[in-house]
Amino acid sequence: MATPISTPRAESQERWQAALQRAFVLGLEVYRLADSRELLVSSATHFDLLHRTNGERCTCEAARHGDPVCSHRAVARFVRGLLDAPASTSCPWCAGAGCVRDPDGRQAPEPCSCRIAAPVTIETPAFAA
Repeated sequence: MATPISTPRAESQERWQAALQRAFVLGLEVYRLADSRELLVSSATHFDLLHRTNGERCTCEAARHGDPVCSHRAVARFVRGLLDAPASTSCPWCAGAGCVRDPDGRQAPEPCSCRIAAPVTIETPAFAA
């Protein structure tokens, strides 16, 4: 029986940008540990799991299988300022507008906490007295 030969995945700027785009779309959350430089990043597939990463190493399955690029490391690099957001990135919550609007229109827009939206001034309507 033939053993499949796996080719190691290569690290490239394109792969880092694609991984970061996936992290944004999936809504991965990042938590900083107060006593170390490591970050905890939420899993896209397991709601009760956080992956430990420093931007170079990660505890996720892709990293354990030798892939040098994953969404967890990409978002950690982004948070640390080592990776720029892709120009085509659109926040899944505000679609790049910088604010989140109530779909029913009952509340004023609130600033989005995403780091990829340009700063936006939110104007709230004046209410008549």
